[in-house]
Amino acid sequence: MNELMPVVAGFLLTTVLGGVLGFFFQRRAWAHQHRVQTRDRDRERAVMVFEEVSRLLDKRLYRLRLLYWSLAGETGTRSAKSETRMEGYRQVLFEWNDSINRNLALIQQYFGVELRDRFDNRIGADFVTLGKAVEAMWNGRADGEPIDDTRLNTLADQVYAYNLDMLQAIQTGTVGITGSGLPASARGGRAGG
Repeated sequence: MNELMPVVAGFLLTTVLGGVLGFFFQRRAWAHQHRVQTRDRDRERAVMVFEEVSRLLDKRLYRLRLLYWSLAGETGTRSAKSETRMEGYRQVLFEWNDSINRNLALIQQYFGVELRDRFDNRIGADFVTLGKAVEAMWNGRADGEPIDDTRLNTLADQVYAYNLDMLQAIQTGTVGITGSGLPASARGGRAGG
């Protein structure tokens, strides 16, 4: 019996200790695998958000420029070209406004509050201001804020820099669920313009 006791104790210690250590290391491996999969999934989603937002920014900017260029040389009457360009601009506005809150939420989720606020309060605000100025030109009103190629180029530079910052966040791996910092009841995004 005395000879059997160390064997039983050794068996129990080996089995229990081996089981505990195996459980510990397996759990650690699973946790690491989950982190890697989550990071990869967040990166893929961030790329999709970037592509959608970037395309929409470029589309709105280009349609705004086309409309402005068609109106800048006109004197009182609208051409068929400007009518077509106004329709294209209105279509991109519908697309923009149809997804503004979704895009703001996705930008905030994957790129953070700073890039969300920049999209809404700086770039979005400039789109609204310039859009109103071009619409005043469209309606033949002189009460709109003056607009020229310089202001459109400044907006284009902002859009370009914004795209680069989103890409840099993706490349450096700083994308993912970042937390909002805003209450759930935070106001919606900028519309129209």
